[in-house]
Amino acid sequence: MNRRNFMTGALAGAPIAGLIGFAGRMAYERVYYAGFQPQGRLSFSQQGEDIVLYHVLHDLLKIAKPTYIDIGAADPVEASNTFLLYWTGGHGVLVEPNPMYVEKLRRRRPRDIVVAAGVGVTDATAADYYVVRGKPTLNTFSAEEAARLRAGAKEDVIEAVLKMPLISVNHLIATHMGKAPDLLSIDVEGMDLDILRSLDFTTYRPAAIIAETIKMGTVDVNAELVDFLVSRGYAVRGGSMINTIFVDRGRYA
Repeated sequence: MNRRNFMTGALAGAPIAGLIGFAGRMAYERVYYAGFQPQGRLSFSQQGEDIVLYHVLHDLLKIAKPTYIDIGAADPVEASNTFLLYWTGGHGVLVEPNPMYVEKLRRRRPRDIVVAAGVGVTDATAADYYVVRGKPTLNTFSAEEAARLRAGAKEDVIEAVLKMPLISVNHLIATHMGKAPDLLSIDVEGMDLDILRSLDFTTYRPAAIIAETIKMGTVDVNAELVDFLVSRGYAVRGGSMINTIFVDRGRYA
């Protein structure tokens, strides 16, 4: 899904560029500038999902410094589901196979671990990674999604096909965190459900999950993904036109 900036609160056109260098909750609480009311909140995700995640983790689940795994992290700030959590004291693992983003992530998010790979759902250790011309946020490991993007296009929208390393989500958590993250964020252009199905929920059960629940190229909800997480004991607690936020019922019921 094409990513973009989203900002909430009463803003009057003031730029955000000067804010990005600050860190910590105190700085976050002090960020009031022309036209921005104290009751407002800053968001860096596509459609304000990070504000919901902030309140789920801090207020509902009472987690002071949330940990996260962000699969398909892309840009370190723009349209990020986890930058607000990082900015206010959290930390985690950013998984991103796109070389153009990896260095940016390491430079802008030094407290996070950056893994330059894709997440696999089989025993394969590498896979074809389709680079979409001019739209890096649409890059994908899904051959089906690449074929959909190519269909009807006047020129080939796939600029290159790279062989990239893969790591399973369970090995990723075991190696870099040792226990379940508080948040699992997935944005992998058509493979969200496959990755969720491969997760060992008994050993590595996230407190909250955010995933794309709109089928690629349609306006239809991926009911199969929703049903899968509900069957695993998660409840829908928020979201947007693109993503849905799920919370482990056992953590707040």
